[in-house]
Amino acid sequence: MIAVGLLAGPSLALGSEKAEKLFKRKCYMCHRLSADPKVGPGLAGVTLRRSDEWLHEWLKSPKAMWKKGDPIALELVKKYKKIMKNVGAMKDEKNRRLIIDYLKENDKKRGVE
Repeated sequence: MIAVGLLAGPSLALGSEKAEKLFKRKCYMCHRLSADPKVGPGLAGVTLRRSDEWLHEWLKSPKAMWKKGDPIALELVKKYKKIMKNVGAMKDEKNRRLIIDYLKENDKKRGVE
């Protein structure tokens, strides 16, 4: 049991590092990890307000969600006066998972649960 924990530790850290790099390259220009908005909304607590399924769908294609009339997508567009661009890296499910897990980790660090 201890060996499993030791093996999982470094891979989780590597995943977190990869997620942080991905966030900085693809998300940070428009979003903060705090609740403060930037170009788009601040992301503190987003994993508590939205389901994993919703976040996966949103990250995969915000424009598709807006076009189909998702009420949260419509609300975001109305509030921020723009729709989030589709991000090519988010077509990959692994990248979406990395970002969602990174946001969850950020919320735990900030005590947002």
